[in-house]
Amino acid sequence: FWCESNCHPSSPSLLMAAANVAELKKPTSAYWLWLGDNRERIATMLGSGKGSEVAKKAGEMWKAISDADRKPYETKAKEQKDAYDKFLATEEGKKALGDKKAARVEANAEKAKKEEERTEKLAAKEEMKNERACKAAVKAVEKDDALKKPQTAYWLWLGDNRERIVTMLGSGKGSDVAKKGGEMWKALADAERQPYERKAKEQKDAYDEYLASDEGAAKLKAFKDAKKAAKDQFKSKDADKEDDDEDDDDAPSPGKRAKSAGLSAAPPSKRGRGAKSSAQEQPLIPADVLKNAEGLNMVEQLRNLMARADVAASGKSPQEMLVALQASSGLVNKAKAKLCGA
Repeated sequence: FWCESNCHPSSPSLLMAAANVAELKKPTSAYWLWLGDNRERIATMLGSGKGSEVAKKAGEMWKAISDADRKPYETKAKEQKDAYDKFLATEEGKKALGDKKAARVEANAEKAKKEEERTEKLAAKEEMKNERACKAAVKAVEKDDALKKPQTAYWLWLGDNRERIVTMLGSGKGSDVAKKGGEMWKALADAERQPYERKAKEQKDAYDEYLASDEGAAKLKAFKDAKKAAKDQFKSKDADKEDDDEDDDDAPSPGKRAKSAGLSAAPPSKRGRGAKSSAQEQPLIPADVLKNAEGLNMVEQLRNLMARADVAASGKSPQEMLVALQASSGLVNKAKAKLCGA
């Protein structure tokens, strides 16, 4: 049988391999041969088996030992060394040594790989911890109420009608309420929509006017400086990659002002050679999704979300992005987290 010829403890191949391993073992020096015979006696003399103490005392004793007492160990050490060198000079010895070195290289490579993987995991864990701490520090920066963006007409209406929609649905799940709210808002008569649009415009105008004032500009700068200082406490390379919610877009653009006033945004002005094209800044939104986004006053938020690389890489459709925005009360980063599974 195979086991009888190859696996038996006393099979010739295994015995030869064992012999090769034994012969490949480096010979012991005369001192270590002597120490092997005298370790217990030295430990008894010292009253301690501590390695460093035994080694120190043994070194002193070996230096003082007579030539007659030293000679047997030197003779034995030489015999072992001669046998070792003789074996290494044979083809079998050379092969065994090559195999041993190759095995050592492979073992070292595997050890290095595991250490590298462990280091990478620890670094990733530390980076995630650092990023969470950074986000928490930024979020903890207090924002003056006057700096908070005014709500759109849709969100003002939803605030007045959320409970009614929850009662209609029999569920308070955010995505369900947002979806139904969007449908009802699109079907709302102009007369019912107008008070909310007027109120939203008044709030937006007051907001823009405040930001344009010295006091508003100073408070906005102080808020942004405080956020930057919070971020700067952390060393994570990715800490500054993303904007924090809608706060980084506080300063209103002329296009957004025109949009809030119900006017068409002015066409973009020509810019320098290194500037990005308008197509890059404003991703193409399918007509049906654009119509829905306009009804919810979320066109800018949807464009912002579609322009983010990680969201685009998720493979989500513009319609799914709009639903996520609705469920996130128009907050871009919150919608991004839903889409990317953060």
